[in-house]
Amino acid sequence: MSIIAIVLVVFSALLHAGWNVLGKSGSGSGYSFALVASFTPFVLLSPYLVWCVSIIGLTNIHADFLGLLLFSCIGQAIYLVSVIKAYEHGDVGMMYPIVRALPVLMVGLGTLMIGQAISVNAWVGFVILTMGCLLVPLTTLRELKLSAYANIGVLWAVIAAMGTTLYSILDKEALNWLVLETSGLSSQHIAIFYLGMQFLGTYTVLLCWLLITKNKSELVNAKRYWKGSSIAGIMMGLTYGIVLYSMTLVENVSYIVALRQVSIVFGLVLGITILKERWYFIRGLGVSFIVAGLVVALV
Repeated sequence: MSIIAIVLVVFSALLHAGWNVLGKSGSGSGYSFALVASFTPFVLLSPYLVWCVSIIGLTNIHADFLGLLLFSCIGQAIYLVSVIKAYEHGDVGMMYPIVRALPVLMVGLGTLMIGQAISVNAWVGFVILTMGCLLVPLTTLRELKLSAYANIGVLWAVIAAMGTTLYSILDKEALNWLVLETSGLSSQHIAIFYLGMQFLGTYTVLLCWLLITKNKSELVNAKRYWKGSSIAGIMMGLTYGIVLYSMTLVENVSYIVALRQVSIVFGLVLGITILKERWYFIRGLGVSFIVAGLVVALV
C-alpha cells in the first residue's frame, strides 16, 4: 500500500470510531439512526450526483453496476442497523472490536475466492489482528471461552460484520466497473459519486423495508433524533468517501479492510474518555495484538 493510502485510511478510522460513539451515545434506534444517517449525506451530495450523471451519461450506467450497487446497499443497511442494535446490548469497547475484526478474515477469504492473491504475511497479520479483537471485549483471560460471546449483542455484532464484508467486496468491484466502463471522471470524482449513490441506495432500501413492514414508529424516531444521526451521517460520509478513494489506489481491498481496524484503538480511547467505559489490562493486550497484526499484514 502507498503511504497516501495508509494515511487516508488511518484518518478515516478515527472518523469511523467517532460516529460509532455518537451512535452509542443516543441517536435513536437502529432503523431510525441508519435512515437519517444515510439520507443526510445523500442530500448534501445530490447536486454533485446530478453533475456526475450528466458527465457519465445516464444510458452508460448499466445493470451490472446497478446490481453491485443494490447488494452493496443491502449490506450497508444490514451493517448500520445491526451495529446500533449491538450497542444496545453492550459497550462500544466490547462490540466495536468484534464488528471490526471479523470482516478482516471474511473479506480476505472473499477476495481469495474471486481470484485476488494475498501474501502469507498478510494472512499471519490477519490472524494476529483477529486474536487481538477477540481479546478486547474481555475483562480477564478467564473469560476466554465461547460462552463469553454467547449473547444477543455479539450476535448483532456478527451480523454487522457480515454486512461489512458484503459491501466491502462489492464496493471494490463496483468501483472497478466505474473506472473501466465510464469516462470523464477522475478516480476522486468516481469515489465521491459512488459514495453518494450508495447512501441513496441504502436510504431507499431502509425506507422500503420500513414501509413494507408498516413500522411507522421508526419513522417518528427518525424525526425525533435527526440531529445526532445527521452529524453521524456526515462523519460516516467523510469516513467511507476516504476509504472508497483509497480503494482506487490499491489492488486488493483486504489490505484496506485490515488497516481500518486501527479504528478499534480509537474506539476504545473514545469509549473510555467520552462514554466513561472501563479499561482493563486484557483490552490493552488485545490492542497490542491488533497493532502487531496490522504491522505484519502491511509490511
